[in-house]
Formats: sequence, C-alpha cells, structure tokens
Amino acid sequence: MQEKALFAISNGLYVLSAKDGDGWAGSLVDAVSQVCAAPCLIMVSCMNTGRTKECIEKSGEFSLSVLPRGVDPFVIANFGYQSSRDVQKWNNVPKAEINGLMYLPDALAKIRARVVNKLVYTGSTVFIAEVVDAFDAKDGEPLTYKEYRDGLKEQVSAAFKAYKAGQAAGKASCPAPEKRWTCKVCGYAYDGDVPFEKLPDDWRCPLCGVGKDMFELQ
Repeated sequence: MQEKALFAISNGLYVLSAKDGDGWAGSLVDAVSQVCAAPCLIMVSCMNTGRTKECIEKSGEFSLSVLPRGVDPFVIANFGYQSSRDVQKWNNVPKAEINGLMYLPDALAKIRARVVNKLVYTGSTVFIAEVVDAFDAKDGEPLTYKEYRDGLKEQVSAAFKAYKAGQAAGKASCPAPEKRWTCKVCGYAYDGDVPFEKLPDDWRCPLCGVGKDMFELQ
C-alpha cells in the first residue's frame, strides 16, 4: 500500500552522467527535484553500488538530460538495464559532449550541476548540487515515471532484448549471458558489487522503489 502511494508522486525520467576516466558513466534516474531557487539547487538520488554515483563523488559534478515523451525506448533500456562497469553506454546512442560532460542531443533540457553536499543512507546517496548551467530547453512534455510504468515499460524491455540479440548475432561465439537479479516491476537489473542476497532487507529498487521480494534472477 505504501508503494502505491509513493508511485502517486510525480517524477520524471532523466539520464544522469559523470566523467569516468577517459569516458563517461551514465544511468537512468527518476529521483530528481529542485530544492531551492536562490541559489538554484537540485537533488539527485543514486544507488550506492552504482558506477555513476562513484564517478560523481570523484569529479564533484554531473549532467542531466531530461527525457521527453516519445523518447526511443532503447535509450531508457541502455541507461537503465545495464551497468557502466560493463558497457560504454554512451557509445550506443547519439550523444553530445559539451564542456567535458555528456548529454543526449534530443533531451528536453540539459542541466549541469556541481555537488555542494551529500546525504548517505544505507542503499543510496542523495547529492545536493548547484545548477551551474541549464540550457537547450525545447518545446514538448517531459516523460513521467508513471507513463513509463503504464505504457512504455514493455517497449523498453523489447528494445533491450533486441539489442542483446543483435550483440549475440554479431559474435562468432557468444557466451551465455550473465544472470542478474531483475526488478519484476520496472526491469532494473541490479549491478552492484555487494551480492544481491547480502543487501539489507530494507533495500529498495533505485528506479521504482519496490523491495527485494519483487526481484527475480533472470
């Protein structure tokens, strides 16, 4: 019942990115909110075991690409269903490097932020960051998490399956795909360093917020 109530909170979907050595990490997030107007501060919540979170801690800055309605379902799958530890995600999609950070060219808006504080919890870290640039705002409507859950999730899953099938077809010898604990609600695949079985009982899916009991090994 609590989860249903929390799903009523209106969230968008965003691609979060940070510098990662010679490349860039990237992940799909929905826990983004403006918390102050002067100075302009936003908060972003990241799973503690995620690669993008580690990169933000090292660099102290990140970019956000606001996803619009009508976004290619593969963009969501690319950044939400696999780990930056294993895949150079930005090589799979159209991209624009602007002043050292990566963005989606067709994003509804682009935001650059510098971390000024953080709150660390058992499963996630909340970054409080000052917006240092917000630009290229386009006409249109942002994609909401509810719209993803209600009608887009199946398309995203199908796009990811097609992508993996294409990868397999392009290899002469393809090893069996590694099984991962996957959320039955939103399709998020856990990619943390801590074994899934050893995560605390109150751990939640970083994308949709459901508990461990809603994950299955796929």
